[in-house]
Amino acid sequence: MAKQKFYVVWRGMAPGIYTSWPEAEKQVKGVAGARYKSFASRAEAEAALQSGPGKSTGTKKASKDRKSQASGDKVTAKASRWHEVDIYCDGACDPNPGPAGTGLAVYRDHALSELWYGLFNPAGTNNTAELQGLLHALKLAKSAVEGGRQTAIHCDSRYAIDCVTKWAFGWKSRDWTRKTGPIMNLALIQDAHAVYLELVDRITVLHVPGHAGIEGNELADRMSMLAIQKAETDLVPCPPPFDISALLALERG
Repeated sequence: MAKQKFYVVWRGMAPGIYTSWPEAEKQVKGVAGARYKSFASRAEAEAALQSGPGKSTGTKKASKDRKSQASGDKVTAKASRWHEVDIYCDGACDPNPGPAGTGLAVYRDHALSELWYGLFNPAGTNNTAELQGLLHALKLAKSAVEGGRQTAIHCDSRYAIDCVTKWAFGWKSRDWTRKTGPIMNLALIQDAHAVYLELVDRITVLHVPGHAGIEGNELADRMSMLAIQKAETDLVPCPPPFDISALLALERG
């Protein structure tokens, strides 16, 4: 049995720690100046992520592993904020199904600019909360794009991303039906897909690993839990100034 390796990506689509090479490779493939390296233990990987890349990183391809779970607990500000506007969205539900909320973290010119929380649903699911996050991230992205800003959305829900940016095209062509049964959360998907179609050639939607120590994703997660705790039905801003350490110490989803 192959020994578990941990892959650190310092510079790539979504920097962080990964436990499989296929997942890590997705973050660095085609990225100019990508920096990454494999480590034998999580402790070594976490220390390396915090200290930054050395001269030998990113030059030797790491060994492949069959597992595909991304992980890592420590938070780093070295996230994939290489656009003029980066919008992180997340959703939480505790228990699932149950009370659900949504959070967003917006970075402008590589600095935290806005935090949003709300859209509380007393009988929601994790998927509805994630779709709400992507929908409202798209709305924020539309405003940024119309202002001439290079914009990316970062979402840790592959379900939400695939529903809105991939599967919706086929469902729409079949009058919003599918052979295997009803489309769950259809209204949310339709709303988000409609906005996405307006922006499809002008924005980037990226999958980011959840709880992998990426600051924007972690802050969006805390905002989604804050929405549940406050039962806030509107999407409201978290007032600055932002104490990032204190915010990250809040309950996570």
